[in-house]
Amino acid sequence: MEHLYGYTGKILRVNLSQRQISIEDEDPAVLRKYLGGMGLAAKILYEEVPPGVPWSDPENRIIFGSGPLGGTRVMGSATFNVTTKGPMNEGPVATQANGYFGAFLRMSGFDAIIIQGKADNLCYLYIHDGQAEIRDGSHLTGKDTWETEDLIKDELGFATQAMSVIGIGPAGENLVRFAAVVGDRGHVAGHGGPGAVMGSKNLKAIAVARGKGKVPIYDEKKLSALSKQMFETVISESGWPAGYRWGTLWIMRALAKLDRPNGIPIKNYTISVSPMTEEQMETYSPEFLRDNLTLVRHHPCWACQMHHCDIIRIPEGPYEGAEGEEPEYEGLAAVGPQVGIYNGLTATALSNEVDRLGLECNEAGWVLGMAFECYEKGLLSKEDTGGLELTWGNVEAVRGLLNKIALREDIGDTLAEGAMRAAQRIGGEATQMAIYTNNGTTPVGHDHRRNWAYLLDNCVSNTASTQAHLMPRSSAVGIIEPSSPFSPDEVAVQTAQATGVNPFIDSLGICHQSNREVPELLIGMLNAATGWDFTWEEAMQMGERTINLLRAFYIRHGYTPDLEAPSTRYSSPIPDGPNQGECIAPVIDQMLDIYYKEMGWDRASGKPLPDTLRKLELAHIIPDLWPE
Repeated sequence: MEHLYGYTGKILRVNLSQRQISIEDEDPAVLRKYLGGMGLAAKILYEEVPPGVPWSDPENRIIFGSGPLGGTRVMGSATFNVTTKGPMNEGPVATQANGYFGAFLRMSGFDAIIIQGKADNLCYLYIHDGQAEIRDGSHLTGKDTWETEDLIKDELGFATQAMSVIGIGPAGENLVRFAAVVGDRGHVAGHGGPGAVMGSKNLKAIAVARGKGKVPIYDEKKLSALSKQMFETVISESGWPAGYRWGTLWIMRALAKLDRPNGIPIKNYTISVSPMTEEQMETYSPEFLRDNLTLVRHHPCWACQMHHCDIIRIPEGPYEGAEGEEPEYEGLAAVGPQVGIYNGLTATALSNEVDRLGLECNEAGWVLGMAFECYEKGLLSKEDTGGLELTWGNVEAVRGLLNKIALREDIGDTLAEGAMRAAQRIGGEATQMAIYTNNGTTPVGHDHRRNWAYLLDNCVSNTASTQAHLMPRSSAVGIIEPSSPFSPDEVAVQTAQATGVNPFIDSLGICHQSNREVPELLIGMLNAATGWDFTWEEAMQMGERTINLLRAFYIRHGYTPDLEAPSTRYSSPIPDGPNQGECIAPVIDQMLDIYYKEMGWDRASGKPLPDTLRKLELAHIIPDLWPE
């Protein structure tokens, strides 16, 4: 095999049913075409999980991977991708998290892990020094994600910073459909329910030691210089200096303003104008939270200078003494305004409860909001909820219901199915209240009725979440911003044009928060690491190739275009505020027509057209989709 720069050149394969572990060499030509992370995982998923294999079947694969910039000097370069066939959409799932795992995996000698089969009993995987072991995990049964991490590190004799542990909580063990993979305290890969897939395989966790290996870099000096330029770009751009200082804590206050096209979710979309007083809103401000939470220790991700993810303790109130990680915006939104809780300290405690249980925060918020509204309108009773009074703002009811969901107790067993399926089980008006798309995806923590690009993107998603990443730097990558967030034709074109950006970045092994969409810097860093002559056009083709491969996988596993419709509430008119009455429902089909044309997909079947597949160097899968 030719010498590889930017890669370890090895993939770890684990068959839990047979308790077999093997190491495979990577093909340089495949790496150039798919990069790593999401791109490489999409190829593996397509080739190894045939139609008819359910998400919970031992023959399903769950793939964990980094990319060519993982574990380098680039900021936030410990990002890892998780790809599988998931329970929420019963199709492809691709989601990312940060922390240390991606970097430590590469230092231990591997670019990716492919896991198949099902262990006889609960187990965990221990990776170190270019090898791996399957270890008994029965003593971890029922433990939350923090307890699991601590117990494994103690058992193996590793200090906190010397090992990365990602795993599942009770939610994953109980196959809650929106169970997440949580690592390094509060770093969550959750969209689409990969934690449930781990649970179905009796895999509690993966522990990776910080190895002594080093990924070979073609031009270390150039990569370091370009990484420094990226950092300077991040802290100088409009909006993102706040991100450097506060992480995502600043977003709540910013999105609550009515002049923003993308608002916070409030009481399950029943209103869109924030009812919070200035005093209540202030409790969600980064300044207030930093001043009123006790800092335990700084906890930055690998090679990252951004100031967030600190380990904190709540100093007073009903959760006094509770320790957790400083939350991200989406965690605050899900257990804050979405359920009528207007206190940032309380939402911080609840957000950490979500992480410890191993739930995906966004879906948890949509499920909670629907349940609270159902209770308010008489569709659920106190008897149904096991004695919980689901009234807006009831903190203990939120906490109690989260635990019932994770353990599948009482109404929690229904809600564990996610917003769409839970609404269908409850029946009646519940289906009019739940926020989802017919393919089972739900939004991230925003009111997308005020931003149609994200709403459309969720409807057509092949990743179980937002796939296009409609970034604030659209013009920098040649994408024209719509004249209005409510312009159907322009929004549809923008969404299609942005499709390649996100998968490309998610295949590099780096974080979106600490790296912006600057083509010359992203491509420069990739080439400095690998020694290639990669171009931005090649990068966008690679991203589009990944999405089309996932779309082909989805189609072969039963996906049809009628699943691309938003639910009644998700597509309802904006109820109040300056955009009152704006509604995507009358134009969604028009937008889909334009989107399909831009993507090169057949409108009737949803399949990528043969010419599209040839252009993306996917001609070999044409017979799978177009046997005629």
